[in-house]
Amino acid sequence: MDRIPIVCFPHAGAGRLYYNQWQHAFNSTVDLQIVQYPLREQRTRIPMPPSVGALAADVFAELREVFRGPYAIWGHSMGSVIGYEVAKLCQERLSNPPVMFFSSGAAAPCRVRFTRVRDLDTPEGFRSVLLRYGGAAAEYARDPEFLRHFAPAIKEDLRLLAGYQDTAFEPLRCPVVVMLGREDTVTADQWQHYTEHPLEVNEYDGGHFFLDEHRAAMASLMESKVQLAWQLRGDRVEDGGRGDLPGVRGTGNRVTG
Repeated sequence: MDRIPIVCFPHAGAGRLYYNQWQHAFNSTVDLQIVQYPLREQRTRIPMPPSVGALAADVFAELREVFRGPYAIWGHSMGSVIGYEVAKLCQERLSNPPVMFFSSGAAAPCRVRFTRVRDLDTPEGFRSVLLRYGGAAAEYARDPEFLRHFAPAIKEDLRLLAGYQDTAFEPLRCPVVVMLGREDTVTADQWQHYTEHPLEVNEYDGGHFFLDEHRAAMASLMESKVQLAWQLRGDRVEDGGRGDLPGVRGTGNRVTG
């Protein structure tokens, strides 16, 4: 394998178009694979599954061959929850957890809450939700064309999230790296329950969508962590089949922006 996949799970309302710009942020050792949810872009007419678990099962089935080899998972906001559920399926059904799990702008699965479902049914309430959760700038939240194109996906994503509840605290058998915005309300509380390894938390200037301003730093962090984890896994393979791995840039305990 020349490149290791990082499977990217977008935030609510987003898809490949939003995250395609990240393709150029990673170096040639990373193969960024962006999950495409229903109700957007090429899948506009595909209905959303009834639950986060059902959506995770669909993604797992679609990318099963990717998940048989070494890979990492990265999810932002809602994408972190879906990525976590997919990672659990990889552990349970393939005995192959990701080499690394990255979460950005997301609370631990047990703390995920969206309780404003009723607000999605009125224009004023929906605009308030968009502004509160950072899904759109103020001018877009009042733009009829933006709302016509993106509102259906955002609403269904948030309804899906409203029905999610995790009480099992099932840990992943891989390191977990949490990335947070210093001005966001999201914290790393309870994330340690979701990994058998020491938790790493990295903070960046900005709010919920701090990733837009820190693309290069975040990509560099994920590259170095994945390459090191891949190297360590390869070193444990007796036949030396992964000995020709790319060099590791080096890692740090904290990234600041």
